[in-house]
Amino acid sequence: MSAQPLHIDLPDAEGLSVWPWLIALVSGACLIAIVAQQLKSIPESLQAEAQQLVSASGHEDLDVIANGRDLILVGTIDTRQSVAPLIDQLDLIDGVRIVRDDLTRIDVEQQAAQQTREFVQSLAGIETSAVAFQPGSNSFTAGSDVALKSIARLLTANPDRRIRIEGHTDDTGPAAVNLRLSQERAQAVASYLEGLGVASSQLIAKGYGSTQPIDDNRTEEGRARNRRIEISYVD
Repeated sequence: MSAQPLHIDLPDAEGLSVWPWLIALVSGACLIAIVAQQLKSIPESLQAEAQQLVSASGHEDLDVIANGRDLILVGTIDTRQSVAPLIDQLDLIDGVRIVRDDLTRIDVEQQAAQQTREFVQSLAGIETSAVAFQPGSNSFTAGSDVALKSIARLLTANPDRRIRIEGHTDDTGPAAVNLRLSQERAQAVASYLEGLGVASSQLIAKGYGSTQPIDDNRTEEGRARNRRIEISYVD
C-alpha cells in the first residue's frame, strides 16, 4: 500500500483582510506620537513651574533651564547670598530628577567699590581746570568744551554716577554778585553736559562765590586760580 501525499488546504491569500494590520499600524503610530508629545511637554511644564519659583525668590539675576527632568540654575549671585532654600523648593517639583547649581558667584560690594575707584580715577584724569569763563560772565572760554565733552562721555557711560559742579570766584566785586555769578557758572556747566546727553539727576550744581579761595586774591595769578570750576564725584 503506497503512502498518500500530505495535503493542506491554505486560505486564499487574496481573501485575507489587510485592515487589522493597518489599524494596528495606525494605532501604534498614534500611540508613539502621544507619548512623544507627553515627553516633550514634561520639560516645558517643569520649566514653567520652576521659573515661577525663581521669579518669586527675589533673586533678580537668576534663571532656570529645564534639560529633560533636570533643572539647571544659571546667572550671577552675591557670594553672601544663599540659594539653598530655592534649590529645596525646585527639588520638590513633581517630576524633577536633580537640580544643578551652575551659578556664577561674585562679591558685589568689592565689585562696586572697584567700579567706583575706576570712575573716580577717570574723572580725576580729565583736565577740568581747562573749563574757564569770560571775565564777569558765564560764557565759556575757547577750549573749555574739550574737558566738558570728556566728562559727558564718562557720565553717559556710567548713568548711575553723579558729580558735583562747584563754581568759585575771586573776591573782586560785591560778595552777592560773586555768589550769583558762581552759581550761574556752575549751572552753565550742568546745562552744557545735559545738552550732551547727561541726565540732570547726575548733576549737582552749586556756587560758592569767593568764600573758598585756593590762592591769594592779592595777586592776579592768585585771583585767576580762585576763579574756577571744581568737579567731584558724589557717592
